[in-house]
Amino acid sequence: MAEVSYELKQQLINDAHLRVARSVLEESRNDLLTRIEALDQTQSSIDRLMAVAGRPREISATIKATRTELEKVTASLSTLDRVAAKLLPPLVEQTETHVRAQCPEFLKGLATVNDFSDWARAIERFQSKIEAYLRALGTARNAITAGYNLKEKRISPGADEALGFAILAASELEEETAFINKVADAHQSAVADTPHAKAVLPRVPVARFREWTERLRQMTNIPEMQAEFTRILSMCELLQSTGVVALDDSVKRATQEHSDLSRGFVMEYLGRLRDYTDEHWLNLEETPARVQQLERDVLGVSNFPWVFDA
Repeated sequence: MAEVSYELKQQLINDAHLRVARSVLEESRNDLLTRIEALDQTQSSIDRLMAVAGRPREISATIKATRTELEKVTASLSTLDRVAAKLLPPLVEQTETHVRAQCPEFLKGLATVNDFSDWARAIERFQSKIEAYLRALGTARNAITAGYNLKEKRISPGADEALGFAILAASELEEETAFINKVADAHQSAVADTPHAKAVLPRVPVARFREWTERLRQMTNIPEMQAEFTRILSMCELLQSTGVVALDDSVKRATQEHSDLSRGFVMEYLGRLRDYTDEHWLNLEETPARVQQLERDVLGVSNFPWVFDA
């Protein structure tokens, strides 16, 4: 276990005493509840006999005293929870500070989230490339239909030029797709040996738009060509309507996963620090006084009720 700062050590010791105190109070509460249940059952039997004799029900002094004690313990637990709630955030923050300094893999994984800042621009570019391809392909379809030479079964020079622009637009769309996927692959490689390895950035399905568009140049049957145009346009429109949204949602989800994994790693490390504290730094004889002082420091009052043996 790497050496911790004095401040973190004291916070861990305070936390340990609070956890011990809670354990003691919970044990006492459970014991009192069991005793009250047993006493109530006994009292019920007595009540039935007294009812036969025409005497009113009376709750025994023992039950009253036990319930009063239970109320004290419950109040003490509530006070303890309020103190613990106040002290946990700074303890977690100090633990994270320690983790950042002592766990290079955590820092490496944390740094990769900076890659996400460019994703809004990447998604914007991806969207614009889809729109450019759809426009170019629509223009090519119209040009082919208007200028087709039935006798020679050949598209017009203008249509061929329009188709060339569509092929170029398809290439740029595929390049944008490949770039997004490369960034996602690089991110996954960067976080592979870090606590953030499960935060995977999305990848875009690779469609062969360039190959499909080039194939149109080889087709001579107009109905078949129009059907192929329709198929390609439909696939690209589907990518536009659902793929871009899914991509944006996936990036946001990965960003949240990064945050959750960071928090999870810090809390898991805090668990190890707590185990070490319990074994090496905790003195049970100090627990009542330490807890009472913490309650006074945090809330201004203290009602932790006991001194107990180690």
